[in-house]
Amino acid sequence: MQHGQRIVLAVYLCLQISIPICEAGGSNEIESDSVHFCSFFNNRAPSPQPGLRNCTWFAKNSCCKQEEIEATFGTVKPLPGCSPECQRYTNYLMCYICAPFQNRFYGQERLTVCEEFCNAWYSACSSAILKGSVIGTLYTNGREFCEKRNFQCEPMESQSCFTFDFALDRTSGAPSLPALSQTLPTAAAVTLLFLIAL
Repeated sequence: MQHGQRIVLAVYLCLQISIPICEAGGSNEIESDSVHFCSFFNNRAPSPQPGLRNCTWFAKNSCCKQEEIEATFGTVKPLPGCSPECQRYTNYLMCYICAPFQNRFYGQERLTVCEEFCNAWYSACSSAILKGSVIGTLYTNGREFCEKRNFQCEPMESQSCFTFDFALDRTSGAPSLPALSQTLPTAAAVTLLFLIAL
């Protein structure tokens, strides 16, 4: 077989291999933005959960079930002196277990939170009491506050961190921070206890 024939054969074989892949899925690359799985819950698939009483913004496609929310949220007490806004941010953060796209920000039993969310959460909770001291005197900023909760902290543009799209929350009194209102392509209860324990 001559050199020219080998090139034609190689191109032909490449086309034969790649065309079925393209026909089957439209692309031979899997986009991580379109693949959702529940890394917090052993990689099960998200599903509709119309009975959610908390984290209701995820009811149409959720990683958590009502009994899991009850078990998790039941172990966490509000911080003394926290404002309604602080409670709301804490609730948003705890609802990460329900996010159908949590595989973007939860892995290896560690939550990655957007620095912008950490700063807003810290600001909302800075007058609350943690371990007998005012949060604003214990930590200097949101990054430090989150990292002391054993969360990784990354800038929002990384698109691999948790934040909350406040447009999802239809309850009255939801915070409306422009920097956090954009949607990102965007360990069990022990992780959540770091909110209070550290």
